Amino acid sequence: MSRLLLALDTATEVTSVGLARVEDGVVTLLGGAVEDAPRAALSRVLPMAEVVLAESGFSASDLDGVIVGRGPGSFTGVRIGVAAAKGLAHGLGVPLWAVGTLDAIAQPYADESVLLAVVGDAMRGEVYPALFRCGGGRAERLAPDRVSKPAVVAAEWDELGEPLVLVGNGIRKYEELFAATLGQRATFAERERWAPSPTGLFAAWAVASTAGALGDGNPATVLPVYTRLSDAEEAERERAGLPWVGALDTGVAGSSAASAIRLGEGDAS
Repeated sequence: MSRLLLALDTATEVTSVGLARVEDGVVTLLGGAVEDAPRAALSRVLPMAEVVLAESGFSASDLDGVIVGRGPGSFTGVRIGVAAAKGLAHGLGVPLWAVGTLDAIAQPYADESVLLAVVGDAMRGEVYPALFRCGGGRAERLAPDRVSKPAVVAAEWDELGEPLVLVGNGIRKYEELFAATLGQRATFAERERWAPSPTGLFAAWAVASTAGALGDGNPATVLPVYTRLSDAEEAERERAGLPWVGALDTGVAGSSAASAIRLGEGDAS
């Protein structure tokens, strides 16, 4: 079966859109666009998708599915991407699948024999770290998404005693810190590889598809990944006298331990 799929990610300062044909498990990239669009993803992502489709001779009505990078990343950026993808998929009546933003950054390294350290900028003096063992056509994730202080992450990676290739927009802020801790074992990727690319998004989708980890394609069940509560949610919990939640599987209020406010336990409103 042949399917035409659109992929997008706005979780970083970069907006990435791609179009691919998938047939018998083979992904063929038909077009793509990548733009530096800090604080502008809301106004750029759908026009970019329209251009990518038109340049390949298609329109939105030709799509058989949508793929979205669901974070972690900028809270606002993740929300924009997931909301745009949900609206598009729901309006067209096609499946929506989500992939990890950090996985989409890592997958283009699948043929390089490296220990890849992805450093996403989490703001608040924190990062989203993720390790991938790459080579032989695979980029194997070694740990789930989380948020942490960069000094803590650097110390953990230093204890591995292995050479690392560091990639991700967190490098912009913390390159000196990681360089000082890791020394000559650290190699920093070029800026062009810090954000998800169209190729990376489709590769992450293909890996998840092969692993049976894509879900049922229902747009309503796709959740963003934040790994923690927002500033507003944390402030509300503090006002309500609720305990600190810490790292979460998604960071979406209403899931796991973050549900207390919505369920009315100590609700200050």
